[in-house]
Amino acid sequence: MMKTKTIIILLLISASPLFGQQKDTLNLSVQNCIEMALENNIELKNNQLEIDKARATKNEARAEYFPTVTAQALAFDALNPMLTVGIEDIDNAQLRQLLYTLYAEYGANMGLDKEYSFVQNGVMLNAMVTEPIYAGGRIRNGNKLAKLGIEAAETQTKMKEDEVRLQTETLYWQIVSLQEKVATLDQLDRLLDTLNKDLGGAIEAGLAMPTDQYKLRVKQNESQLNRKKLTDGITLLKMALAQYIGADWQDMVLTDTLGLEVQPTIWFQPASEAVANRNESHLLDLSLKAEGLKKKMTLGATLPSLLVGGSANYHTILENTKPNAMVFAVLQIPITDWHKTAFKLKKHDLEAEKAENTRRDLTEKMEMQTNQAWFNLEQSWLRITMAQTALKDSEANLKITQDYYDAGLVALSDVLEAQTLLKQSRDELTDSRVEYRINLVTYRQLTEQ
Repeated sequence: MMKTKTIIILLLISASPLFGQQKDTLNLSVQNCIEMALENNIELKNNQLEIDKARATKNEARAEYFPTVTAQALAFDALNPMLTVGIEDIDNAQLRQLLYTLYAEYGANMGLDKEYSFVQNGVMLNAMVTEPIYAGGRIRNGNKLAKLGIEAAETQTKMKEDEVRLQTETLYWQIVSLQEKVATLDQLDRLLDTLNKDLGGAIEAGLAMPTDQYKLRVKQNESQLNRKKLTDGITLLKMALAQYIGADWQDMVLTDTLGLEVQPTIWFQPASEAVANRNESHLLDLSLKAEGLKKKMTLGATLPSLLVGGSANYHTILENTKPNAMVFAVLQIPITDWHKTAFKLKKHDLEAEKAENTRRDLTEKMEMQTNQAWFNLEQSWLRITMAQTALKDSEANLKITQDYYDAGLVALSDVLEAQTLLKQSRDELTDSRVEYRINLVTYRQLTEQ
């Protein structure tokens, strides 16, 4: 019995680390989250596929520079000969009669037939190589157009990366903001607990009314409800961030905090300069270039084209056949396409004008967007400075009110109001600092591409 108990105890001791083992936490900075989001975002993966697709298109267009080689093989066996030639097929009556006479006299003895058949079965083999010499510039412009496609796909990917960075930072700092507000509630609850302890003695001594305890309890309940809202908000935002970066939200611990901000003037850049360097502007330029190349390719279809080539063939259709080979050149000159092409060129001109109008319109809107982003950043900075001043005032106000309350000069409601003002000031400073970070990321994305 003793031996059995010993074995059980040893098993429990050896198993205890397994029961006490906890999941590893995942410490994440803002940069960690951005890197994970860029790696796991589905739309970015699809954009990369678009880049690969554009590169494949360019390789396909490049192949037009190289010779084209084709080979053909044909074997056939017809029910009846495809070609039959005899005396009856001769149109000249005198010649036909002469041949009949000769055939009647000598043909049978010589083993000749009145009719011969050809091409009933056989094999044909052919190999050909062609090389375009000139195709109206369509091959060259087609390669340029394919290269623009790669640039456009890469630019769109950069735009998507900026969007992912902004969304990731927004979610991250929103979580930090709520965590800061929870810390503010912790401080407020400690103050309320201290008041609750002091209030019990004050009521017994007749220095406070029993209704003050009711007011204090209402304030504590309000704080508890606010805490529930904040923790629920943190959970939902963590789930959203985890889904965005490909992580388990229950393991996530955000390590970055709201540090000191730098005055935004160091980031300022004139809107016109910033817009000229934007990915969107580059994409608009590419669309104009692409339209110009499409027009050149349409024009190239009406120009002469020249190709050279060679072929080799062999067949068994006729008797005593020999392999054969030849070289050739083909010059093709379109004659009747000019009228139709003129309308096609007109369509390209209209598309180019449309693209130019779009670029001018979007450039003006992007300049307005950049200025708006700068104004938002300046307002966020001003909001921070005002919130810092308000926080200092609310802290001083709470200290004075607390001293007056301890001296019996003010009511408990004044202390509770001062605490509420302090909470609001801290929350306002937290919100303004988070807003500043998000606006700074937005502005820098618009001016540092």
